[in-house]
Amino acid sequence: MLEQSFIIYGAGQMGKMGFELLSLHQKADYVYGFCDKAYQEIKYIENKKVFSYKEAKELGLPFLLAISGKAGDEVAAKLESDGQHCFQFDILADWCGLDLPTFNREYVARFHVERMDEYFTSVESEQSLCTFWEKDSPFFRMFQELDLSHVIELACGRGRHVPKYIDQAGDVTLVDILQKNIDFCKRRFSDKENIFYYCNNGYNLEKLESEHYSALFSYDAVVHFEMMDIFSYLKDIYRVLRTGGLALIHHSNNDGDYKASFSNSIGGRSFMNQKIFAYLSYRAGFEVVEQQVIDWGEKDWDCISLLRKNA
Repeated sequence: MLEQSFIIYGAGQMGKMGFELLSLHQKADYVYGFCDKAYQEIKYIENKKVFSYKEAKELGLPFLLAISGKAGDEVAAKLESDGQHCFQFDILADWCGLDLPTFNREYVARFHVERMDEYFTSVESEQSLCTFWEKDSPFFRMFQELDLSHVIELACGRGRHVPKYIDQAGDVTLVDILQKNIDFCKRRFSDKENIFYYCNNGYNLEKLESEHYSALFSYDAVVHFEMMDIFSYLKDIYRVLRTGGLALIHHSNNDGDYKASFSNSIGGRSFMNQKIFAYLSYRAGFEVVEQQVIDWGEKDWDCISLLRKNA
């Protein structure tokens, strides 16, 4: 557990989010300050000073690495060569008294709160939506298999996909872990009488009726989920679907590093692949109808899986 003060290396989004999570769990006093190459511009975050590397090194305190990807590897190597003690970002889970899946769920949710306006403005563009709704898209082709009479959209965000299918649907249940997203959708679709809303806990659908829904889909969200949360969802999706109901899920195919999670991997892709997802789906009771590995910035980075509940 946390026993001494430390420096957060990285004063960007990841560092700020780490500090915020520590604050939520009454551990912010352990943060002595930040270290960042932009120390002359940033200067302070909350009441914590942003130091140059030279200044931070002279303090003799360990560093918490809040930079991911190749840049994070380079910083970690620099710290090691300079004889500096460095904690990886995942240690925050232990310091906050959380297991890693719970920490990642909390981190993902709060990250999207902070970046909500910027992110959703970007993904509402027609160019972004074409990925899912162009006629030759594998997403669109599999979506045509869904019975939309009682459909759930999991991790709906601000409802960017809803206008693409609402006119074909009977009733729609929009599910998201963020109340801000649910409230936004309520305002956005206030003229629609066939949409229901559910702010859930990020790992199941416990308030939804069993064997009631004809289909469920989720785009560009489950790619960030922890494997344990995915399995929890799959079991509950199986519960809420009718016999013959389909689930269409866009998930990560990133299996290069078993430690991969939203906070430490490129694109926030958690550890998962096509075969593991098929295994989890089968163990939850589903028949795997079809899977297609797709490129998403990186080759073969993601996968789309279509599942059926047969009993």
